[in-house]
Amino acid sequence: MRPELEDLFHPLGSLNRRGFMRRCCQISLALLAAGVSWSQLSGRPGHAQGKALRVGHLPAGCVSHLLLANKRGMFKEAGLTVQLTQFNGPGENLAALVAGSQDLIHNPWTNTVAAFAQGTDNLRIISGSGKGGIELVAREGSIKTLEELKAAAGKGLKIGTLRLDTLELVVFGHLKRMGLDYSSFNMTFFPSMVGMGEALIAKSVDVCSLAQPYAETVVSQANGTYVADSNGAWGPEAADCVITSTQEFTQKEPTLVAEYLAVLRKAAAELTSNYEAAIADLVPVYGAEASILSVALSRQVPQPVLDEAGVQSLRNGVGFLADLGYLKPEQTTLIDTVFDGTVQEKSLALT
Repeated sequence: MRPELEDLFHPLGSLNRRGFMRRCCQISLALLAAGVSWSQLSGRPGHAQGKALRVGHLPAGCVSHLLLANKRGMFKEAGLTVQLTQFNGPGENLAALVAGSQDLIHNPWTNTVAAFAQGTDNLRIISGSGKGGIELVAREGSIKTLEELKAAAGKGLKIGTLRLDTLELVVFGHLKRMGLDYSSFNMTFFPSMVGMGEALIAKSVDVCSLAQPYAETVVSQANGTYVADSNGAWGPEAADCVITSTQEFTQKEPTLVAEYLAVLRKAAAELTSNYEAAIADLVPVYGAEASILSVALSRQVPQPVLDEAGVQSLRNGVGFLADLGYLKPEQTTLIDTVFDGTVQEKSLALT
């Protein structure tokens, strides 16, 4: 397994709300001290005064179209200079945005919502990134369906997940829909996704939640079963990663961001129209076998436009966060403030 996958979902997820924000602030200060600055002039008038658009992301399936656009030089073709930075966990990615060293990030929506609820209220979800790729996976010899999961309640079934993450919501959401909660199972909350995958392979847990493409790697190695996914938990258009920015940046550079979103839509269309060629281009980027990546990226697909169905999925998910105690009951409607589709609409008007 590649080292950069080992902390895809950072231990930050195990912190309570106060600890979450304190950790983000600590990382933010470190980034500021490092003096990360703008780089690479684009040479195109009117685009952020010739500065590069700085974009943070994770090594996840929800950014397949972003990585394809970068691999194929599509940003350069559009006259944009886009500087990508890969982060190993969503906490570091979000902290870099808050610190001002990134302009946009592709990140799980749960982190954005939690930070907003705790007072970082200039954060805005401006568009989608990926959907449907958060998976509930069972090991060989365990359950195979949601019906079997329900029947296993109270019988010692071991479930692994992460705190405050889309991975937790795919577990909690399906349990809630079946009238169950954590008390009916032996729950283990892991510090990283890879640790859960290894535990599933070793049969230390029976069921766990994983994101693509790592989920397909684990299913392949453990001869596991896909039991359910995020579409069934908070879908049907279950946004996973989204694009988050700050109010200040999108108001300052709406055209630049709109053109960036337009390239992502084009890349998503190319991925869909010639899937095999796209997979061939992405294999060296992800460092995964074509057989793994082909399955993984068919399950976690691009969501370059966050439409009303996608926004409703976020509303559903925010309700789960409140049920779990990460948000106050009165904060269940905050997604309508956190999501700002203004720049997305501007982008959709581009020819």
